[in-house]
Amino acid sequence: MKKILCAILVLIMTLSVFVCCLSIGTSADGNITKSFSAMLIDGGTGMSQIDVDESQKLLTVDIISDTHIGASGASGVVRSCIQRIESERGSIDALIIPGDLTNGGDEPEFAEFYNILNTYSGSAIVANGNHDYGSFSSTDIHRPIALKYRNQYKGISSDKNYYSTDIKGCKVIVLGDEGNKPNSGTISREQLDYLRSEVAEGAKDGAPVFVIAHWPLRNTNGERFSWPIIPGGAFSKNTSDEILSILSAYPNVFYISGHLHAGLNGRLTRTILNACCVEKHNGVTCINAPSCGKSNHMGYFGKGTGMRMSVYKDRVIIEGRNYESGEWLTRYVYDVPLSVEPVIPGELPGPATETDPVPATSSDADVSVSPVTPTDTGYEDLRPAA
Repeated sequence: MKKILCAILVLIMTLSVFVCCLSIGTSADGNITKSFSAMLIDGGTGMSQIDVDESQKLLTVDIISDTHIGASGASGVVRSCIQRIESERGSIDALIIPGDLTNGGDEPEFAEFYNILNTYSGSAIVANGNHDYGSFSSTDIHRPIALKYRNQYKGISSDKNYYSTDIKGCKVIVLGDEGNKPNSGTISREQLDYLRSEVAEGAKDGAPVFVIAHWPLRNTNGERFSWPIIPGGAFSKNTSDEILSILSAYPNVFYISGHLHAGLNGRLTRTILNACCVEKHNGVTCINAPSCGKSNHMGYFGKGTGMRMSVYKDRVIIEGRNYESGEWLTRYVYDVPLSVEPVIPGELPGPATETDPVPATSSDADVSVSPVTPTDTGYEDLRPAA
């Protein structure tokens, strides 16, 4: 009976679509404007007609996740997506890939992933996922490989799987697993304290803060429907609650994850299941990116799928896209009004310097939970945890 129910839920989410359109025009003062019919994440399940002034755009980020290099057909799909993103690099400020870069965490897979990624002439923000640590196999073997290639790509030397950086003055914090249960993830108290310090620093004056992790938070983005039987769909409830408590103390915080392979979701999913790939929880916007290298098992399930996130002074617009074909998936557009108009400090002068994590306030016992040089994108150099 449970399997039948799960199959019905998957069918509902696969059929979850909504009608959306985009038009581009020019305002009376000559500025380019875009009009979206989008799902309003901050209120109900209805649609909202949104007009945005492109001159008010602060930054643009492309997001693809779960590239799974090593899986059948993944390399060709991901290479096509990265080539398309590179061809449009003049209009984007950063690329985010929140984990499962590889399918098995082996050295040849990491070598191939970063070979593909290096065709993008900007710098990308990458997180490692459970597959990058060998999934159910030994993390002692795979974690050093993952960190070695990440360090080579960023030109740093660090044994920490978490770090922070900046995109045009906006703080980006990457979280990572530290335990031996990579399918569900483990975060230390030290890392949680580091997150608390970095978010506080980045959220000054209401500036948007972006937290990247492979695993979603518990009971967000349809995790309870897309992973109803197999454990490890999210961080544990206790750790999810603690992360959410840290993030919800500030306005305009975005938590971006992957892992679920739950696709892009529309109004039907939101109405029937109260679940979507873009949700708000305690004021924090939770974004779960679809799988790029493998098919998704809910919502829009095609490979090569991702999101473009455009940050304006008063809102964030998230557009679904098939980066392999180039198609804009106009049925999947999400509008997130900002709670406080941000004051962006602008690009930081020179490369960012390394910062030490805040000293742990308790023991370092684990809390069980579920080189490309930066160019002219406004992207600051990596600031790793020491």
